[in-house]
Amino acid sequence: MSKTITLNLNKALIFEAVKADSFDTARIEKCDDPVKLAAAAAAQQAGGEGHAERQMLRHLKAAIGKFEAQMAEFLVVADDSVSDDLASNEDTFTITLKVNDRYNSGLATPMSSLCEDYLVSMMLYNWWRKSKPEYSKNFVIDATDAIQHIRLCLAKTAPEASTQNYTDVTGTVTDDSAPSEDPTDPTDPTEPTDPTDPTDQTDSSEPTEP
Repeated sequence: MSKTITLNLNKALIFEAVKADSFDTARIEKCDDPVKLAAAAAAQQAGGEGHAERQMLRHLKAAIGKFEAQMAEFLVVADDSVSDDLASNEDTFTITLKVNDRYNSGLATPMSSLCEDYLVSMMLYNWWRKSKPEYSKNFVIDATDAIQHIRLCLAKTAPEASTQNYTDVTGTVTDDSAPSEDPTDPTDPTEPTDPTDPTDQTDSSEPTEP
């Protein structure tokens, strides 16, 4: 038996996390280097511009693909892919996993949060890997940690104890030394006689002796 886990995720919250990190990182760089042009720092910030939104959407689709590859043995194949959901105007999208029935159902919500952390980390890795490759490596570490904890959430719980008592497990001894009585034994002396035997009947048409 199995259970189905649906991870409900929000595109707007994921984009917000990416924008916040890129904004803070670029602002710190600008303050550390007064000579740096403001335009250079602004270019590193994921904003609400059309090109930035499209780039983040592309990074999100790539991050989801990597998550699905990592969790391939649990992934539920559907007619509509996650990418189709991302292309819509809805902010929410789902990833569905199928697990053993001994999975702890109370960990579904933490798994959704960990999945969001993984997606954000992979998006930030893609965002910074060209302009700040050394900085981007930190997000790979974060993403790897998130996947490891997601897999810990999928650990099976202990099996349920049986309601049977161990004293019910017994052995039976049968005595095979006594001869068996076969009712169809051909040596049975009580063989019935055939009432239609002609030697047992008297011909009523024959006259009697006077």
